[in-house]
Amino acid sequence: SLAWLAQQAGRGPAGGAALAAGGHRGRLREAAARLNAAAQELDGLAALQSIRRSLQEKAERLANNRFTVALFGAFSAGKSSFANALIGERVLPVSPNPTTAAINKIMPPDPEAGWPHGTARVRMKSRDRLTSDLLYSLEVLGVPAGSLADALEIIRRLKADQVPGKGKPHYAFLKAVEKGWDEMSPSLGQDLRVTADQFGDYAADEARSCFVELIELYYANPLTEQGVVLVDTPGADSINARHTGVAFEYIKNADAILFVTYYNHAFSHADKEFLLQLGRVKDSFEMDKMFFIVNAADLASSAEELEGVVNHVENNLLQHGIRQPRIYPLSSYYALEGKLRKDEETVSQSGILRFEQEFVRFTFEELTEMAIQAGDADIRRAAETLQRWMDSAREDAAERSRQAEALRASWAAGASLLERQDGDADARELAKEIQELLYYVKQRTQYRFGELFNLAFNPSVFREDGRDIKTVLQSAWEDLRRMISFDLTQEVLATTLRIENKINKLVRQSAVTWVAAIQERGIPSFDAPDFEPMKLRTPELSLSLEAEDIQIKWLAGYYKNPKHFFEGDGKAQLRRELESRLNGPMDRFVEAQTALLAAAYEAQLRSATVELADRLRQALEEHVSGLIEALEMKLDLHELQAKHERLLNRIGS
Repeated sequence: SLAWLAQQAGRGPAGGAALAAGGHRGRLREAAARLNAAAQELDGLAALQSIRRSLQEKAERLANNRFTVALFGAFSAGKSSFANALIGERVLPVSPNPTTAAINKIMPPDPEAGWPHGTARVRMKSRDRLTSDLLYSLEVLGVPAGSLADALEIIRRLKADQVPGKGKPHYAFLKAVEKGWDEMSPSLGQDLRVTADQFGDYAADEARSCFVELIELYYANPLTEQGVVLVDTPGADSINARHTGVAFEYIKNADAILFVTYYNHAFSHADKEFLLQLGRVKDSFEMDKMFFIVNAADLASSAEELEGVVNHVENNLLQHGIRQPRIYPLSSYYALEGKLRKDEETVSQSGILRFEQEFVRFTFEELTEMAIQAGDADIRRAAETLQRWMDSAREDAAERSRQAEALRASWAAGASLLERQDGDADARELAKEIQELLYYVKQRTQYRFGELFNLAFNPSVFREDGRDIKTVLQSAWEDLRRMISFDLTQEVLATTLRIENKINKLVRQSAVTWVAAIQERGIPSFDAPDFEPMKLRTPELSLSLEAEDIQIKWLAGYYKNPKHFFEGDGKAQLRRELESRLNGPMDRFVEAQTALLAAAYEAQLRSATVELADRLRQALEEHVSGLIEALEMKLDLHELQAKHERLLNRIGS
């Protein structure tokens, strides 16, 4: 079945994505050297120090570049095997129970910081974090605890036959903690140093991994040598509530997102929720950084069957708001086997080469080119500034004196303008935007209410749960409340990206407005440094949907027997009443989130505006100082001409 898969793959070396990147690392170093050389040309020119610093910062980023690649997927989708195929070695162990999986990062070695090849940092959960995880899982099982000691005692008494089907992952997590408690609890809150051989024990042994927050493995391989940091995240179906925020941070900040699904496996509810979140945020990114992998494509018996599976995946992604997805069917097993044996034909037939080539084009060409072009823009700006100085110095003495005097007056007017900056109008516009965005959060979650209600109050759930009916109803309601809270929170998180884009737009517009005003005040040659979108902090969302008036006695009033509830109108009546009763709690949830986001983001907007004004004030001072020095003949024209020519030669071809 592999033979026809070769048609899916491009041709290339068996070494994988990192080798296909070719001289990417060398090109970055060459660009960094050009920027550093350009920065040295500006030494001694006080009026160009902001450009010099910008060049040095960009050079450092290029020389020490990091591309963070976040790997997502459901449990058993083959994430770890795909990561190993990408790396070309068996580095990551097969993930354990999804409830206990930690975040694993494969990092470039850093000997200077004390982390050479083959060492790993294991960050253990704090006692408070572990307690929070335990209490959450016990609450889901309907046996709440008040403290860590209470939780451990309850876990010891917990039996598998007491746990409903949906609670099995939580039960597995709790029992893993019980099993590993004596060995691992003394290390809570610590960073442990282990070897690459020991790494697998902490990553894959359930009784250990459930105590782990994060593992960073420093490992030299063709991928990390290109500056790639590969982050293997817990499965989309992880029970750990904290993974919601962690996953969003990687979705937001990673340079590339890889989602792995397994050939012919249906998307689980957790998969669908994660894909829905990707659909919510996809259009908020400047570039499409998402790649979708259909693993185990070698199971297809024909090209037609594989095409049908890919079409099915594409249709599912489209239903979750992901338009024009990049989908790659491949076999991780054969890709890794081929690379280990240096068998180019097997690697090619595995289907991984087409993904690697397009992934390389995006990561190592598009992103790298953007970084290099930003540096070249700084060099060009410095050269243009020197040219203006030389042009000014060539004016006759009387004209130079007049221009210098006019520049000082314009400089004072521009500085005064920047000191009087008032962010109130932008703050009001941002608050209005947040209010409008949050209004639609509630609308979208209400639209999903029927779907979530049917998941919680499902006949199969009631059949499989052996507890008394009141307990089952209470459990179903709590499940629904958690799903609605989760959906609301995901919607709000997705909205934060739109808010942050709005802030960047407002700040960029302020820069344009201020620069135009300064130019109009007599300094037409002044221009702002390139605007780089700010990295804004996502506020921590700790709120959940509260509905205290929904009690078990009220719920039980709608359930006489299974036939009445599922075949009669009991379930339909309960749905209508619940939807009505949740209207107020959802309003309060959205109002609280609106207030939280408005306060957090207004503070960041005002801080960014002040920082922008300070940067422009410094840039204006340097710009005018340079022009005045040129007009007063305090600069060596021959030296400026030589520097100007050398700068132009430093711009990349």
